[in-house]
This record gives sequence, C-alpha cells and structure tokens, in this order.
Amino acid sequence: MITDNLVIRKPKVSVCVVAYNHECFLRECLESIVNQVVDFEFEVLVGDDASTDETREIIQDFVHRYPNIVVGIYHKVNVGSTNNYISVHSRAQGDYIAHVDGDDLMLPGKLQAQADYLDGNANCNVVWHQVTFFSELGDSCVMPQGNSSVLDVKLYTRDLLLCGSVAAHSSTMYRARQYFLHLPAKEELIDWYVLVRLVGEGYGIVLRENLGKYRLHQGGLSNGAKPTLKMRKFFCDGQLKILDLYPQYSKEIAARALMTTLLDAASLRKSCMLSLNVFLKTKSLPRFKDIGVLKKLYFANRRSA
Repeated sequence: MITDNLVIRKPKVSVCVVAYNHECFLRECLESIVNQVVDFEFEVLVGDDASTDETREIIQDFVHRYPNIVVGIYHKVNVGSTNNYISVHSRAQGDYIAHVDGDDLMLPGKLQAQADYLDGNANCNVVWHQVTFFSELGDSCVMPQGNSSVLDVKLYTRDLLLCGSVAAHSSTMYRARQYFLHLPAKEELIDWYVLVRLVGEGYGIVLRENLGKYRLHQGGLSNGAKPTLKMRKFFCDGQLKILDLYPQYSKEIAARALMTTLLDAASLRKSCMLSLNVFLKTKSLPRFKDIGVLKKLYFANRRSA
C-alpha cells in the first residue's frame, strides 16, 4: 500500500500483548519484543485492561519511541482477560500472530524461528517452544522438560485433548487464518480451549528450543505452583465446550478428566469434583494406553519451581 509517497508494509507477524497492572514487568517484556532481530516486518499490539498503575504510561512511551511498530489499545473499563485478548488479537494484521502476556519475556531468535517453521510447514497451524519458568527468588526450570514426549512431534486435536496444555501460552504463534474469536465473550475462556480451536484440522508443534521466559509471581492467574480452583474450573469448562464440539474425542477427554480427578483427589483438592463431573459427562471409558501416556507425561513435566 502506498499513501502520500509513504510505503506501508503489511506485517508478516503480529505480536499481541495483554497487560493488566503490569507496571513492574511490562517495560522489560516490550523491550524483549522490539529488540527481536528478524528478516520481516512485524507489529506489536498492546492491550491495557484499564490498569490502575502505570501500565498505560509505559505503553504510551513505547508507542512514542516505536511509532511504526507499537500500537496501544486502551480499555476505559476492565473487560477481563478473555475480552482483552480478543480486542488485541482481532486487530492483528500479520499472517502469523504471536501471543505474549505482559509479564513474560521473549528470548533472541524467537519470532524468526517460529515464523520460519510456519513458512516451511503448510499444515502446521500453531508453533510453541520451550520456555524458562523463573521467579524473583531465583528459582528456574525449562518447560516442557527435555524428556517430555510433546517436544518436536506433530500434535493434533486428539493429542491436545488428551495431554492438555503442552506449552506456555506466551510461547504461542499461530496462523491468522485460524483465528475465530471476533465478538466479545460472555465468559472467561482458558487458553487451552482457544489453542485447540486454533490447531483445527492441522497440527501444532513444540520446538525443542528455549525461546522465552515465563514469570512466576503472585499477581498472575497462577503463581506457577499448584493449580487453583479458579484455574481448574476454567479448564473443566473448556473441556465441556470441546466435548460439545468434538464428541468423537470423548475417550480422550475422559482420560484427561479421570487422571486429573485422581491427582486432585490424592492431593485432597476440592477441584477433583470438577474433573469428576467432566469425566461423567463424557459417558466414555478411557483407553488404557491413553492413561499410560498421561502418566508418562505427568512425571516428565514435574518440576520443583
């Protein structure tokens, strides 16, 4: 497109950042994005969900410093994490869309590596990668761990329904043509549900390459430790939505729900009843081999951080 002798290039990649009261972390997050070295054009869309701290001012500073790259999206009232996500992703102009939470970080080479994989693999719709989970106390570990069965393999819908979340949300890059959330959501949606839909008829892959950092802190939905009741409810609600969409995968959903029920019950968590409800609603018995896959994945992904 050419306007008044100014060439406006369509970005190949849109980086979508969602933020809420992230003044302590957002500047570092955005610096890690704008400093990416790539051989294509990219844009950075940052959505502020009516933060009550200096988050908006930080975004405005980056818009001023990088006017051809960074775009600020400001909500006057708090719309919730899902609708903030929708408002940012629905404005993306790139062929590929990367998601980053405002408290996480990119490592050098991330955008190029993921875009290169999508360029070379037409049937792949979503690319994730390993990330370093870290806390301000100095604890850290790489997830998924090197012995995880989800690394460098093609993951189809069935695999995601069985295995659950296979990588950090902030490691996601997907094809824009797969995006499906265009209207405000009436309820919060967990990222796993969205990613299952984005994979669609293609596949996803988790690159065996550490290209990001996931921050563990008390201000997030999860502090990175044990699952909260809120998180478990989001996940179980997502499983029920997927069950309605893909009833042919009831056995996979049943296997995941049963394993989660047993693990939560063993830890005396009230959330075991939520997973049990999902298991009963599948009206299916899981395959023995699927339980084996989940057991192996569980032990591979255990971490102390």
